[in-house]
Amino acid sequence: MTSTTAPLTSWPLARTDRRAAALAAVDSIRDELAIGAIESESGRRLSDRSIAALRQSRVLGIMTPDDLGGNVVDAVTAFEVIEKIGHIDPATAWTATILLEGAGELATVVSEDTARRIFAGGIALKAASLKPGSAQRVDGGYVVSGRWDFVSGLFHADYVTATFLIADEAGKPVRRAALLPRGEIEILDDWQVLGMRGTGSSSFQADHVFVADHMIYDPMAEGCRTDTPLSRLGMVPFVLQMHPGMVLGAARRALDEIVGAAPKIRRGGRINLHQPPALTELTWFQRELGELDARVRAARSLCIDTLHQVNYVIDAGDRVQLPLLDQMQTAASLAAKTSVEVVTRAFRHAGAAAILDDSLLSKLLRDLNTISAHGVMGEAGFESHAEFILGLQTDENRRMV
Repeated sequence: MTSTTAPLTSWPLARTDRRAAALAAVDSIRDELAIGAIESESGRRLSDRSIAALRQSRVLGIMTPDDLGGNVVDAVTAFEVIEKIGHIDPATAWTATILLEGAGELATVVSEDTARRIFAGGIALKAASLKPGSAQRVDGGYVVSGRWDFVSGLFHADYVTATFLIADEAGKPVRRAALLPRGEIEILDDWQVLGMRGTGSSSFQADHVFVADHMIYDPMAEGCRTDTPLSRLGMVPFVLQMHPGMVLGAARRALDEIVGAAPKIRRGGRINLHQPPALTELTWFQRELGELDARVRAARSLCIDTLHQVNYVIDAGDRVQLPLLDQMQTAASLAAKTSVEVVTRAFRHAGAAAILDDSLLSKLLRDLNTISAHGVMGEAGFESHAEFILGLQTDENRRMV
């Protein structure tokens, strides 16, 4: 397992103090992540520089229980951490989110003894694919085979989740997940995409790999461990609590970029005899900038309000129920749609300079549109919300977007 030596001092226990420590940890590696983002883009995977910084800062432990070497933060803080990284680079934020969520899930779905063995050398990172492969039941476990795609963070994961379908006692198909060490799979370097190139979301292949029963779990059920906040979230809320942060961080970065460039942008400056006014002098741009800023703030406020409710539920020892789960999905879809629109408008206002390959706004445009193609962040979440409003949705018939 890849690991680094943990810092000598741990994060404080009090929620407000731990939040401050978590956000400071991101600030401490901002420059490394910014340089690493360039390397990730060209290498089509999270750079070694970035993963080293994320590990050393302990950011990758924010969903792993403290007694396994992590430093769990609450739902709002988790959002804010990923938002900060998203402001630096959405591909880095996405990959970090997948890996740290995977570590937290890995810590809770296996038995206590197995978890302590897995995490003995440091935070164990996990990547996953929900596309089902195949598995054959054998004595003591399953033999797993297949090809799984869109596995973000695959190159830096210690374990991968390979899902498969089996028949339950009633003959109905149910999903199960097998935990495979990365050394037992073949990585297929097939991540050739429009945006989010730095996530390294390649495919992997497994050929008749034996996985013991203690490394098999139900990804949609409650895990073996239920004594931590993250273990009570469940898989879907697990994802929904942080993913909106990365897109809203990127949208804020786009606004920061256009605000900084606007005094120097003069449309028609190449062909007009007289110097045109700068964007900052044009009332239509001022009005648009004010609206875009308000829209980002509004989407963010819905996310933060929702996650405060999540904190309340978890602090009470309960699990997220359908009404709050629906609100989490709606907040994620709104965050993604708002962020894509904000980045697109900022890109258009920036003029010809934005179309260059090395333009930050060009990269944000590609990255955010790519993120919006992901089911959890797509506009299908609004359809799900409408079903909930109309009373058509229950715990039994709710579908994953």
